[in-house]
Amino acid sequence: MIETEVPRKNKASFEKLIKVIRQRNYKKATEYTYLRYNLDFLLFANKPAEKVVTKDIEKYIDHLRKKKVSSSTIQINISSLKMFFEEVLDMNIFEDFRRPAREYKTPKVLSQKDISILLDFASESNRSHLLCALAYFGGLRVGEIIRLKWGQFDLTKRTIKVDSPIPTQNRIVLMDAELQKVLKKFEKEVGTEKSAFLFPGKYAGTHLTSRNVERLVGDLAKAAGIKAQVTLFTLRHSRAIHQLAEGKSLEDIRDFLGHKSLATTESYLPIRKNLRPQVRQKHIQDALKEIKRKYKY
Repeated sequence: MIETEVPRKNKASFEKLIKVIRQRNYKKATEYTYLRYNLDFLLFANKPAEKVVTKDIEKYIDHLRKKKVSSSTIQINISSLKMFFEEVLDMNIFEDFRRPAREYKTPKVLSQKDISILLDFASESNRSHLLCALAYFGGLRVGEIIRLKWGQFDLTKRTIKVDSPIPTQNRIVLMDAELQKVLKKFEKEVGTEKSAFLFPGKYAGTHLTSRNVERLVGDLAKAAGIKAQVTLFTLRHSRAIHQLAEGKSLEDIRDFLGHKSLATTESYLPIRKNLRPQVRQKHIQDALKEIKRKYKY
């Protein structure tokens, strides 16, 4: 729960927010985020929530920008405030509010040489090897990897039924030969009970946390002598770029990564945003040519 005391003038409205959030059965982390960001805003505005106006929201967003808060965090702040004022308090203060455009940073890409070095180094542990292989060869997100159970694999059809934390991103992933090889080595070591997590946590019925997994992969990369900061997303993104270099289409990459929109896949490319459609298409084609030049075997 929130450690900071809620101002007396906002206790009633904040209790309403807590009640709505509890009714929706959000995850603890999501619940904390919504409460924390709304309380931070109320402390900044220093007035009863019912008297907040659009100008107060704009001042707060400027305040966050000056503190160099990331674009994604600002977007989550805005979503949290919209939920509170529109859905809990039934206030229409966002009608004239212009939401700032989300800024996308093109993720880092490892060379195929660095990927080979990392996977070779990770192979000293079957568990570490499989974690990296699922992100690189399978294109899975960290949240999808840590929730994997043995029952999601069909070794006959060579597929993984990926249950994403976001239902619209559920998909079937075809395993290539390299991923199957790594999986079978791990299977021999630990056995395969269909309802069991691939990567069990400390306590019965739990799985490894994303924090633990990311720390493990980051430490592996450092030990392997890779200078770039490496996460499982780095491996997933690197695989997508390597596939583009091999001639796969953006549509194929979209399906491989489980993106709902092609625009999300295009955001992986190092191109300027907010361009006219024709200009944007030229920039995309130029980016693809550069990727083929730089990353093709």
